[in-house]
Amino acid sequence: MPITSRASVKASIIYLALGAMLGVILLIDRWIPLGTAVSALRASHIQFLVVGWLTQFIIGVAWWLFPPLAIGLRDDSPLPVRRGQSQRGSEALFWMALAFLNTGILLRALFEPLHSWTKIGFFSILAGVSGLFLLAAAVLFVANLWSRVRELGKAKVSQGTSS
Repeated sequence: MPITSRASVKASIIYLALGAMLGVILLIDRWIPLGTAVSALRASHIQFLVVGWLTQFIIGVAWWLFPPLAIGLRDDSPLPVRRGQSQRGSEALFWMALAFLNTGILLRALFEPLHSWTKIGFFSILAGVSGLFLLAAAVLFVANLWSRVRELGKAKVSQGTSS
């Protein structure tokens, strides 16, 4: 598993733990009221589990398992193409998408409850800006992975040959 995928999967496990801890707090609040402020953590709980854990896990595994850009022999080399990080696309673009994704997750998880507790409009704006980070992460990831989504095993059609 490449380091990019490992980082994404490990971060997703951290978000799973954070989401589970918030879930425990929300569950305890059902039986032993901890205060009205606890219900504002529901948005962070969902953000950590759905976007932080599930989406980031899927992104890490997809980056690892999707078919490489080039498979088999190249015309100019008798050796098979090595399957490595260079065959996955732009590593820098992947890191940028991961940074945008995590920035968006943390902005939403932090500022949505803060806005709910304080009613300060700036916190609402920052929570909304998180959506732009999440959108940018999605666009960067899809753009980077798009060329790897193709049919495998189809032979090249030779020009000038007749059957």
